[in-house]
Amino acid sequence: MVDLAKGTDDDRHCRPHLQHQKVREQLHKSLAAAEPPAATPDILALNMLATLSRQRPPGHLALSLTAQTLALRRQRLSEKGVSASFAEALDGIIGQYQHSAARLESQLRQQDLTAAAQRHFRDVMTRWQRGEFNGWSPAGRCYVALEELRWGAFGDALRLSEPSVKSALLQPVYEESAMRLAQSVDASTHTRHFYHQWMHMPPQPGLLEHKDLLCWLGADYDDERHPVSWSVTQTWQSVSLGMPRICSARRLANALVEEIFLL
Repeated sequence: MVDLAKGTDDDRHCRPHLQHQKVREQLHKSLAAAEPPAATPDILALNMLATLSRQRPPGHLALSLTAQTLALRRQRLSEKGVSASFAEALDGIIGQYQHSAARLESQLRQQDLTAAAQRHFRDVMTRWQRGEFNGWSPAGRCYVALEELRWGAFGDALRLSEPSVKSALLQPVYEESAMRLAQSVDASTHTRHFYHQWMHMPPQPGLLEHKDLLCWLGADYDDERHPVSWSVTQTWQSVSLGMPRICSARRLANALVEEIFLL
């Protein structure tokens, strides 16, 4: 949804890295299959956004980021000039997503966010333990698990709760992420390894698809502000200067948690 909201005029889609574009095109093709032909790719994207919000209620982060992205895009296009019909369609989708995000936030604040976050945390960690993320490197598994938390009930609780609750929720994430990451290479949480061992993708069918998807998931991270997340996901490039060359599971997990949830 957030990717659709960026539109074809966004710089991200002009990058020469095929990993981003390939996954994006596959996702858009699967979504567009049920849509009638549209005059332009941008109108088609708006139609898909309207359909997505009705088919399956998105999470709070997805709704909020989509609304913000659309609003920024509207501002950017206003400076360049845009047709009245497209501006009207864009304004309609922005209002729809802003309203949905505000309504969902109101509903979430009436629920036990902490209990929902704890259930979500246990579910994701159990799936990690069962091997559902094994298509990725050890560091990639940790990254994917943390992103699952960020986009779901756990992330809702972090964004909408008081700082003291946020700290309490994050503490077990630090601990269990480090433990699971260490187990993936049969080491203790403090045993240091060269970064290649943490980022080695297991040889298997679908290897390139896993690498491409991880690259696309982390495409919005910055190699200076998020050096570890960027290095773990953007494996088509050399690792960031801020990525520790030798590090333990605890050092790596802590960095991923802080970059994904705190920056």
